[in-house]
Amino acid sequence: MPRGTPVLLSIQALRALAAVVVVAYHALQWDRGGFDVGRAGVDVFFVISGVVMWHVTTGRDVAPGAFLWRRFTRVAPLYWLATLGVLALALVWPAFLPEVRPGWRHLALSLAFIPHLDPRGLPFPTLPPGWSLDYEALFYGIFAAVLAGPRAWRGRLVVGALIAVTAFGFLLPDPYYYLGANPMLLQFAAGVCLGIAVENGLAPPRWLGWVMILAALAWWTAVQAGGLFTELWRPLLWGVPAVLTVAGALGLELSPGAVRAPAWAARPALVLGDASYAIYILHLPATALVAHTLGYGRPWLFLPVAIAASIAAGLAGRAWVEKPLLAWFRAAPARRREAIRAI
Repeated sequence: MPRGTPVLLSIQALRALAAVVVVAYHALQWDRGGFDVGRAGVDVFFVISGVVMWHVTTGRDVAPGAFLWRRFTRVAPLYWLATLGVLALALVWPAFLPEVRPGWRHLALSLAFIPHLDPRGLPFPTLPPGWSLDYEALFYGIFAAVLAGPRAWRGRLVVGALIAVTAFGFLLPDPYYYLGANPMLLQFAAGVCLGIAVENGLAPPRWLGWVMILAALAWWTAVQAGGLFTELWRPLLWGVPAVLTVAGALGLELSPGAVRAPAWAARPALVLGDASYAIYILHLPATALVAHTLGYGRPWLFLPVAIAASIAAGLAGRAWVEKPLLAWFRAAPARRREAIRAI
């Protein structure tokens, strides 16, 4: 991935697929579940995050504050609005989203991206899928700190810091492990390592890319079919195939002789990849709306409608809420400078 290039089509396609499988997991939870491996979409997101953060900062002097501001403006506004929205729904219609637990301390910690235990004693924020954003926030904080160090050492420092936090999670009392200091952080480290490898022209050849993707699919299928999953081994059972998938997709797109995707296939991948964050943030209320109106007793009907509703909510949220808010927040420093000059 040459410096300065936009995010690749393979990354956008994986973002879209990761969001959809998480939607499918939560939709099926309304009935009997049975698609636990759908949660692995988050593991794919974590690996992608490592790749992208390395790509957008490598070879450049990036101020830690500027980096954090861009990450904050990308993640927080839509998440805050969605959190406040589901809280309001929980107060007036508790059965709409049974997993949402009101509480002012709980809300404040959720909005601040501070990992904590909810009123049920579980490590989820007010908007439950936001638990992954607490991990992202920790990763961004570590990455920002590393940006203040020598450019040549960035990769080693960020990977070393993530390994150190993971190790501390095993040494400290349990709450720290459950609240983020655990091996899931190694998926960000793996993504950074992939970014470094690709930057240095070490993307897998196409044949190996296909082998990696097929091996990952077989791995996930075996874990799902065998019921082998435990949270302790999640980075191995789901994280390893997530790394294989991202590495394989990058190899397919970047290796010599790679074939460009036709426009009819590339355009939806780019659009849904752009909207993947909004889909992820908004899919829980969208799915709940379908569950309460259509019902969830017929999975063959409920699941595709819930996925379609979540995608529609994500596309609308991206176009009408996320992008305008992002533009407004990103322009805030310029407005402040103009205001100071006008004094």
